[in-house]
Amino acid sequence: MTVSNPKEVPEYELNPLELEFRRGEEVTKGYYVAKWYGSKVFVKILDKDSFSDGDSIDAFKHELTLLEKARHPNLVQFVGAVTQNVPLMIVSEYHQKGDLASYLETKGRVQSYKAIRFALDIARGLNYLHECKPEPIIHGDLSPKFQKYCAG
Repeated sequence: MTVSNPKEVPEYELNPLELEFRRGEEVTKGYYVAKWYGSKVFVKILDKDSFSDGDSIDAFKHELTLLEKARHPNLVQFVGAVTQNVPLMIVSEYHQKGDLASYLETKGRVQSYKAIRFALDIARGLNYLHECKPEPIIHGDLSPKFQKYCAG
């Protein structure tokens, strides 16, 4: 996925040396919390086994093209990526409060107005993705663990 011509380097390319990882910061397999210019970010790292797998590289490239164009207040924002060095990484904003599944496990049953607010926020994000031109973006996994909680 490296390019020989520096003019081909994508705008979203990040220098991996700007990402500060701490030992034990793995959230789940392949996903880490790091600091980038003093802000916490969420980093997905393509594992070593995937570098020789063409399908994994293609899926990584496809995910980047989708993330690059998806900007909406109800979506986790794409920060950038590392594509010119190994390992390949996708960097997105980090939400201190975690995901909806963790929130619901901690809080238990929520009041109706909060449940409606969560549902509307998710629906707004999905509507944006489905209305993308020229082709709609299909999320594919709406489980609560993939819904970042950022409401106050």
